[in-house]
Amino acid sequence: MEDPRISDLLTLGRRIWADQPSMELPHVAVAACTVTGDIARVARDELEGGGDRADLGRELGNLILSGVRWASDLGLDPAECVAAAAEAQRQYVESRASERNSSA
Repeated sequence: MEDPRISDLLTLGRRIWADQPSMELPHVAVAACTVTGDIARVARDELEGGGDRADLGRELGNLILSGVRWASDLGLDPAECVAAAAEAQRQYVESRASERNSSA
């Protein structure tokens, strides 16, 4: 399942990180936590009356671009990962709606 937009992101990520070896799962986990921490920092700044939407956009972009590359580094097809995530989210939303309807 190939999505040209996802493959374009992978090509871009590979070009940027060309001199770096592929990451293994422990390194991906640490890097993902780092990006998540950066997003949390932006959220904290926003709660304190500051915050910068450009910073938030950059960090979410880091998560997207890096996530595509990390999936590939781990031997997964990024487009298949996105499709699986979309299906899981759809099922989650449907199950939550069913729960709300049955408790109403």
